[in-house]
Amino acid sequence: MKKYYMVGNTHFDPVWLWRWDEAAAAARATFRAALERMEEDDGFIYSFSCPPVFEWVRRAEPELFARIAARVKEGRWDLCEGWWLQPDCCSASGESYVRQGLYGQKYLFENFGRRSRSAFNVDSFGHSGNLPQILRKSRIDSYCFMRPEERHYPLENRFFTWQGIDGTEIPTFRAQGAFFKRVSEAVAAQPDESGDSMIIYGVTDHGGAPTKSVISEINSRPDTVFSTVEGFFDSQPKPEYTVKGELLTGDFGNYSNLQDVKKLNREAEYSVLNAERASLLAGVDARKALEGCWHDILFNTFHDILGGASIKEAYYDARNTYGRAIQTSQETALLSLQKITAKMKTAGTPGKDAWSLAVWNLNGKSFSGYIEAEVQWVHEFGWYGKGIAVEDADGCACPCAVIREKSVIPGFRSRFVFKAEIPPMGCKTFRVIQTNEELCRLEINPYVIETDRLKVEFSRSGGFIEAVYSKETGEKLSGRMFAPISRVDDGDTWCFNISGYGEKTPFEFTGFEIAEANEIRTVIKGNYRFRDSLLEMYYKFYERESYLDISYRVNWNEKHRAFKLECETTEKTLFPAVPYGFVERGERAADVPMSGWMNAGNTGIIADGIFSYDFSGGKIGLTVLRSPIHGDLRIGELPPAVDYDFLSQGVNEGKLRLLFGKADPEKADAFMNPPVVIAESPHDGELPSTLSFFSKQGEGVSLGCLKRCEFDNSVILRFCEYRGKNAEITFSFGGSEHRLSFSPFEIRTLKLENGALSEIYMTEDGPLL
Repeated sequence: MKKYYMVGNTHFDPVWLWRWDEAAAAARATFRAALERMEEDDGFIYSFSCPPVFEWVRRAEPELFARIAARVKEGRWDLCEGWWLQPDCCSASGESYVRQGLYGQKYLFENFGRRSRSAFNVDSFGHSGNLPQILRKSRIDSYCFMRPEERHYPLENRFFTWQGIDGTEIPTFRAQGAFFKRVSEAVAAQPDESGDSMIIYGVTDHGGAPTKSVISEINSRPDTVFSTVEGFFDSQPKPEYTVKGELLTGDFGNYSNLQDVKKLNREAEYSVLNAERASLLAGVDARKALEGCWHDILFNTFHDILGGASIKEAYYDARNTYGRAIQTSQETALLSLQKITAKMKTAGTPGKDAWSLAVWNLNGKSFSGYIEAEVQWVHEFGWYGKGIAVEDADGCACPCAVIREKSVIPGFRSRFVFKAEIPPMGCKTFRVIQTNEELCRLEINPYVIETDRLKVEFSRSGGFIEAVYSKETGEKLSGRMFAPISRVDDGDTWCFNISGYGEKTPFEFTGFEIAEANEIRTVIKGNYRFRDSLLEMYYKFYERESYLDISYRVNWNEKHRAFKLECETTEKTLFPAVPYGFVERGERAADVPMSGWMNAGNTGIIADGIFSYDFSGGKIGLTVLRSPIHGDLRIGELPPAVDYDFLSQGVNEGKLRLLFGKADPEKADAFMNPPVVIAESPHDGELPSTLSFFSKQGEGVSLGCLKRCEFDNSVILRFCEYRGKNAEITFSFGGSEHRLSFSPFEIRTLKLENGALSEIYMTEDGPLL
């Protein structure tokens, strides 16, 4: 007889159509009701685990938390979710999903004495392709989800082996017919397939424990049994069916909503990763503060927050907590770096030179590129508004040009851009020199920009890049790029009601302005309009580089429209990044996620504020924003003449890099996590003028994190192979050198203690088995 494993659960949204404080009160009532059901029925088991919600209860009602802990110890309260919460599983960084397991399992063990062996992301909108490896290496050995549903991702059997892009496998089950009010209805909704089934019952979204009537019905049926998620998986044989790669839904709204919030999430991730590295290098123990930062970030990765599916007011709270994480981590990072810089012998002579620059590169690969810096003259020194030169400690001059300072007080400060190389996880100092040369501006044609490597032609009618050519070979490197268009978007918040966007309309081009033109960099500003919305795009061209940068600022005032930057390609497949990897995809009529970068043949795109795209007919539509109504499920016709809250109104900003060569995670880090510049008065010191704490030889492997272990004073390093090939590297840190081998897309977490290196779980609590 087919058996139905009944998992009593509350699918609880800590934020959605309400704010967190309302959810906290609802959670306490839900948990009291669940505990009452246990007292009424000895067989009933309740499954729920969400550390931030548990923490609300612990702080507001500690007696209730103690009762929960006692039921966990008894085995009646199952900790079914090994992550911090149920996140958006596509839009955060790979490291963020590692931290879901690290801090989720850490909280469970510290408060309940056990970890979870399952992850339970039933409401997340899609699951990226390297999650099986991250799950397995976080001590999780089973996975349960509900989306994508059958209409978007047909399965031969809902119980299957999910194989990630690296080959890691994890038993997985797609739940269906969950949260029905009657067991008979839930059973009837199960597909006709072989094997047992797991049914999730209870109350969904806002809270509420499983009801007495459902519990009674389970007791009355011979084919149902009280169970847990782990209990279901433990009772089943190995699945006969394997599914490979990512699991994406066609309800694509969450991939494209509120790109500015997704961008803020990425900024916060980089900020905390930098603080971990800087504090480690400086010998500062900031673990408690930085764990709190991760708690804030991970909470905001909740699928209805990061997916842009919550009410407008919820994003006041999200932005505030992102701000708390960013400010705390930036203070930690910058003061840690200054602690080291204070001991360095800077370039420049004390008493002679006004300023030295200490430039830090906190990435795992050396930086070579353009750096902006700004120094003060008045009132420490006299007014100065002429030329600037930059030299390193050996007297080698860097290509340099003065640009507009951030303030508008000529001679008060000087801002300049210069090209330099900074070692990985290191610092290099420079001397700032007043040349007393008059500033000059070159005359250029904004419709044809030439550097020593590239010739870029712009459309005179549309203002977009029409073609790019190699100066060396004359080869055409690209056609139309980043043409601004708007598309009709009749979708609700999630796009449950549409399968793609509608008619497209180009923006009106209103003209170019020359923002900057000097010997090393040219910047032109394009101005565009769509209806009541204004767009500014800044195109930056560099000497001695095979890329160009674009930054955009749009004041968006449209409703039910999407804004995209359209790029042409002759490629039939694209290779977008996913968290800790990349995948190959063909044409997609609806938006699909991308994680920071993509490659189309030998052309790469890196973007700090674009997280989705569509692709059809040789055109890539990079989604800058969409503007549906907040929290619109579109159950019926929208009432007319209502003042709704629409997404992404007002100013939205971001930046992109167009590379003529392939993008990868290390190039993305260089663009999105640029060097940190500290302006110092020149001084002597016991440390040299150039420092590097880390080095790596070998290609195709990126450094994901460098931090202090959560449980002792050892060092944790995480590396990921990113080309989908076998790789070998040699790295040095802390006075020891180590050689490592990687299989395609392999993520390795390493513990370095007293010069000895060992591979451990991502949870940092034991050797990897």
